[in-house]
Amino acid sequence: MNGRGIKLVKVLGIQVSIDYTWFIIFAIFAWSLAYGYFPFTLPGLGPGTYVIMGVVSALLLFACVLIHEISHSYTANRLGLDIREITLFIFGGVAQLTREPEDAKTELKIAIAGPAASLVLAILFWIGARAVSGETYPVLNSILGYLALINVVLLVFNMIPGFPLDGGRVFRALWWLKTGDLNRATRVASDIGKGFALFLIVAGFMQIFVGNFIGGLWFVLIGVFVRQAAESGYQQVVVKRALEGLKVRDIMSAPVITLSEDKTVSEAVEDYFFKHHHASYPVTSNGHVSGLLTLGNVRSIEREKWPRTRVGEVMERLGPEDSLNPDDNALDALTRMTGNNHIGRFPVLKKGELVGIISRRDIMKMLEFRTGLEK
Repeated sequence: MNGRGIKLVKVLGIQVSIDYTWFIIFAIFAWSLAYGYFPFTLPGLGPGTYVIMGVVSALLLFACVLIHEISHSYTANRLGLDIREITLFIFGGVAQLTREPEDAKTELKIAIAGPAASLVLAILFWIGARAVSGETYPVLNSILGYLALINVVLLVFNMIPGFPLDGGRVFRALWWLKTGDLNRATRVASDIGKGFALFLIVAGFMQIFVGNFIGGLWFVLIGVFVRQAAESGYQQVVVKRALEGLKVRDIMSAPVITLSEDKTVSEAVEDYFFKHHHASYPVTSNGHVSGLLTLGNVRSIEREKWPRTRVGEVMERLGPEDSLNPDDNALDALTRMTGNNHIGRFPVLKKGELVGIISRRDIMKMLEFRTGLEK
């Protein structure tokens, strides 16, 4: 498991994970199929059969979404982008991009790869439904027919020109191709996406008020998801573009104030926290960084114990994943730091020697400066 979800398998070298919220949406989706869609389209079967049909169809939908997202990621990797992981939801996924496409044509090719896969799946399931007799195999025929329909729905839905939907990415690529301004193209596509999300939410509540609870609930859930994704997608582009080309060495602070493990907590408070006003300090032992003393560590010790408690007893022990190299990409550093909630500052080591220190605040300040100058 990781901070974003549960890791499943690697496909074509890409790590596939599912978000924790997937289980909730999956349960709702399977339930709506078992007690709504299939009893309406294929009446006369037992409750157990409908439940099995709902679960199987929801799982196969998940497989279709996986193929859709893998198509995006595989195309991106073939075009030179390095996508290492995708996190899936029931209706889509989020790729962990190390960098944005460098040109609009690359963006366009990546954007249309997913819808093309959904179109192929829709055709294959339609052919399967036509080939299987509805009288002899009604359950299989109904499932195949549903999967053909839902892939068409996903295709049409994803091609709506609002970011982060595929249609929004196509729109962004075309706008980018015309104007040469990726940030502006992303902002326009994101605004359209948020507008479409608002329409879905309002339409969903109207459906609920007139008695269509299940349909209305889906509209609201999808609308909320699209709105959040549209805003976060735009922010991610802004961050990636602002930090593009920056290394840790460009942002880190040096020289670094350190303290040794054998100092007492009282000495650390009086000689370091009160004097230099930092929230944490690297701790050294035999000339090497061994940990980080934070205000949280100090607060965890009763004040009367400070004079007899050594820093080495309360500090955060650091592993290889808790330090950075001066040549690390600033965006990669921010990603690692965001996923590590208990450490706010990372020591920067070169061949094991401490050469600087960097915090999330340092990166965010640099981000604020660069985005402010671009306006």
